[in-house]
Amino acid sequence: MRAMRPFGMNALVGTWLVGFAACSSVLMSGPVEKRAEGWIIILGQVREGPDQYVGEGVRVNPGRGEKLIWTVVTVKSELGQEETFSYETCALDAKGQWFPPYIVDRNEEAASVADRSETFQPGQERTRRLIFSYPKEYRPTRMKCGAIVLPIQGPR
Repeated sequence: MRAMRPFGMNALVGTWLVGFAACSSVLMSGPVEKRAEGWIIILGQVREGPDQYVGEGVRVNPGRGEKLIWTVVTVKSELGQEETFSYETCALDAKGQWFPPYIVDRNEEAASVADRSETFQPGQERTRRLIFSYPKEYRPTRMKCGAIVLPIQGPR
């Protein structure tokens, strides 16, 4: 016999999913990959919203006149020795002004803030959500991480 969810629960979940989709729009579904100086950076997704981040004891909203831009970034080391990568070197472009990440998240099912710098072993890779507070009137066209500049192309 199959367990059934009550109609009210299905309606609640459906309403939540529709509400989440309404608060978020995909700007790029990626991926875009580039490499330089022993690092590979893959920009997997860029989306606008939702405009609130809630994680382990952390609740963040964008500043006045700003919105949250959510990105999924994979960093892989091609270096021959242990090295540290700083997510602070990543930034979104807004007409020549660069905005560093507001939040670095572990990109797991439950929101969890990650360290802003992490040590990588040779060949190791990690995927993180970088969340930026970004001016409402602009749409990002580029993301850089150190010497690597990745174009942000429209959804495919």
